[in-house]
Amino acid sequence: MEEENKKLDQFTKNVIQDAGISQPSVDFLANVMAEIAPEQTPAKIYKPLISKVGWMIIGTLFIVFSFVLTRFSLGFSILGDWDLSSLVIEKYEPRVDIPVTYAYCFFFLLVFVVIQVTMISKRFSRSLGS
Repeated sequence: MEEENKKLDQFTKNVIQDAGISQPSVDFLANVMAEIAPEQTPAKIYKPLISKVGWMIIGTLFIVFSFVLTRFSLGFSILGDWDLSSLVIEKYEPRVDIPVTYAYCFFFLLVFVVIQVTMISKRFSRSLGS
């Protein structure tokens, strides 16, 4: 058994030596790279879900509805007998007292939201750019 393996081993060595190593063509690498080159994909164009005009309309409507709900009594209310105009106006003198703790909370919330929006927009810009 060992003798057959030795003969087979010697035979394969002779065949490999006789065949030699074939050399690829000079531009082999360039040809391979040209075949596997990535297809050109069109650049992604960023289009926001809600445009600037849309955000302006939403903001304007929010401000108008907030003003209407707090300044005027409409005669009917989904809130029942609550009169929202009495919450803000006290003898035609608007006065809103916000505790200092809430003011700090809102300030830091605003700062963190601005930071996160900036970071997320940069990340999306980088991902759309590449």
